[in-house]
Amino acid sequence: MSTPFYTVKDVPAQDFIRAFAEYLKKNNKIKIPEWGSIVKTGLGKEISPIDQDWMYVRAAALARKIYVRGHWGVGNLTHMFGSMNDNGKHESGSGKVIRYLLQQLESIKILKKDNKSLLKKGSRIVTKEGQQDLNRIATQVALAARK
Repeated sequence: MSTPFYTVKDVPAQDFIRAFAEYLKKNNKIKIPEWGSIVKTGLGKEISPIDQDWMYVRAAALARKIYVRGHWGVGNLTHMFGSMNDNGKHESGSGKVIRYLLQQLESIKILKKDNKSLLKKGSRIVTKEGQQDLNRIATQVALAARK
């Protein structure tokens, strides 16, 4: 009897993001820059995040977002990871943080730039190796939830 196979879409987002962030941190896949502890996550924020591992969590959320619906660019992602201001105005997320994490995910072969698409040239998509890694972690999360 073979082991069941799960994809990222089959597991809850919060559980997958937590597990993939732990994987990135444990295996030192992403380098945290020295400005990572003082940078804000968006225009609508006043201070940097309190959690020390917030960059791993943001990278995992970016990878999941691009896996679920590919062809995201930095502009769309800054909008998605933005926040609402007190007066109801939408504030963008930090483009530098998102761009840096996308580059880090590209360096470990999770994502790549899609230059074949006519309309969204330069947008990010998941590589075959990245899809295998993400699905492997999703399967581990689903099997752990079943126990």
